[in-house]
Amino acid sequence: MPCLSFVEQYDPHALATRARIRHRLRHRHLAQGAPTSPALANLASYRFDARVAGAAKAVGATYTRYADDLAFSGDTDFGREAQRFQVLVATIALEEGFLVNHHKTRVMRESQRQHLGLVTNQQPNVPRRTRELLEATLTNAARHGLASQNRRANPHFLESLRGQVAWVAQANPDHARKLRDLLRACEGQ
Repeated sequence: MPCLSFVEQYDPHALATRARIRHRLRHRHLAQGAPTSPALANLASYRFDARVAGAAKAVGATYTRYADDLAFSGDTDFGREAQRFQVLVATIALEEGFLVNHHKTRVMRESQRQHLGLVTNQQPNVPRRTRELLEATLTNAARHGLASQNRRANPHFLESLRGQVAWVAQANPDHARKLRDLLRACEGQ
């Protein structure tokens, strides 16, 4: 914590702000959404990933992780053993210092939409509804101005739209072409 200036030492607002920051810094934390977040997540989970990937391979499954979401895919034999495999993964997670949210754990069959941050059935993709909402927002912003779509008064609304378009482009460049054109129309205003 940086030292307070002489004036700040007597400013109730500065003291309250400092107390809030000190309280937050007491607990282990990382900034969310930083460009370094994926790399840090990969570093923090390296041993976990190696152990889980080995366990998955041993039972004929494939392991995929997207940030903190884990996915395992395999044939019908693996499907029959999925419950026991969940216990093994939870045990490895605990041993590596992670917790599993069992309320979010689910087995998804081949016929279901498999969602892991991205839809992952055939190839990674942004959910259609999310893409359609982004396209509608960009279309309306291009027609009526950015302010008309910035309903939460986000001071970084354009940057947020750029990030969402980049996310779609990363998952599926073909789907991003139209969105990029609409974004350019918004930026030109």
